[in-house]
This record gives sequence, structure tokens and C-alpha cells, in this order.
Amino acid sequence: HGTSAGVLKTVPKYCTAILAKDYMDQILPPPDPHDPTSNLYRSAYKSAVAGIAGAALTNPLDVIRNEMFKTNQPLVDTVGSLRAEMGWMFVWRGMGKNLVAVSIPLASTLFFTDALIDYTEGRKEGSE
Repeated sequence: HGTSAGVLKTVPKYCTAILAKDYMDQILPPPDPHDPTSNLYRSAYKSAVAGIAGAALTNPLDVIRNEMFKTNQPLVDTVGSLRAEMGWMFVWRGMGKNLVAVSIPLASTLFFTDALIDYTEGRKEGSE
């Protein structure tokens, strides 16, 4: 048990992160062509927001998954038990720890992907 909640969490986490990153890309000012670090700063802002959004949205699924592992109950029974015990407040349980545990690796992955893309594009432009 717990695998179904884990699978349910992964896709929404990354979809949310990519949507947040794309939104940030639209609202941030364009990079300064005279500042070689401006792309990195933009990427850091986009990645941080995306990581937090992905972690916050999927926190309830983390709570459910952890409870499923602890109680060995199926998904529906686990949600019912959590609601009976805490009401809908269970969705906030462990949010602080989850923001650190999920948003930092997610934001780092997005940031380093952007940085590598910028680096390889810069190398292509330099070789032409």
C-alpha cells in the first residue's frame, strides 16, 4: 500500500511545477542580453516558485501515502480515517517539512536543467 498515492502524486507534482515555471517565464521581465547572469537569475526565480507550487499542491498525497504505509490500509480507507481523525486539516499536516523535502529537489532539477540548456545553447552559438 502507498504506491497508488505515490503514483498519483508524481504526475501532478511535475505538471504543477511546469505550469508554474511557464507562468513565471511569461510574467518575469526578459533576460538582459548584456548581463550573462540574468538567465540564471530568471531560472532561479522560476524554479523556486515551481518547486514550492509542486510541493504544496501534492502535500495531501504525501500525507495519504505516508499514512497508507503506516496503517497498511487502502487509499479510500486511509482518506476516510484521516478525515475522521483530523477533518480536512490533514491536507496541511507536515507541509513545512514537505516544502523542504520536495520543493528543493524539484526546484534544483528545474534550475540545473535550465542552466545546462543555456550552457549548451551558448556553446552552439560560440562555435558558429
